Amino acid sequence: MKNNVQLQKLVLGASLTALSVVIDVFFKVLLQIPNFGLPFYAIPIIIGAIMLGPVYGGIMALVGDAVAVLIVGVGYLPLFALGSMMWGIVPGLLLYKRYNAFRLASVIFLSYLLASSINTIAITVYYTVQASIPWFILRMTLIPFNSLIIFHVVKDLHKKLIPVFERSPLSKVNIKA
Repeated sequence: MKNNVQLQKLVLGASLTALSVVIDVFFKVLLQIPNFGLPFYAIPIIIGAIMLGPVYGGIMALVGDAVAVLIVGVGYLPLFALGSMMWGIVPGLLLYKRYNAFRLASVIFLSYLLASSINTIAITVYYTVQASIPWFILRMTLIPFNSLIIFHVVKDLHKKLIPVFERSPLSKVNIKA
């Protein structure tokens, strides 16, 4: 039974990571702006982190970021991966087995703020301080708007997924609202 649960966790994590990659690649190809993307790829990562915890969340974000970068064909810069990992680690640490809507809103804002700050530091390290300032301003401006979108999508998806997971062996993982 334990191996079956582990296998289901791996399949869920891999499926959500693949969905994250598809979303990330879509926006990177659509926007065509180097070192900038919209964080909607984080939605499946957040769901996975809530369901599976911070270790799975962090690994999902790391793998998803690496695969998306390879598909798009830009150079892999590890500090940007650290920013992406905030979307899996922070929700996993703060929402796994402790989910509620208010906490979700706070965690999304915090994750977004950390990811944006790390990405700005990455631009400063890999490029210049002058290059990072406009990106930082743009990222900070988008946080409230994008956080609301991510919050509502994650909250609604989480609510719709509860019955599915209550019927599976993964129901031992706390997914109830």
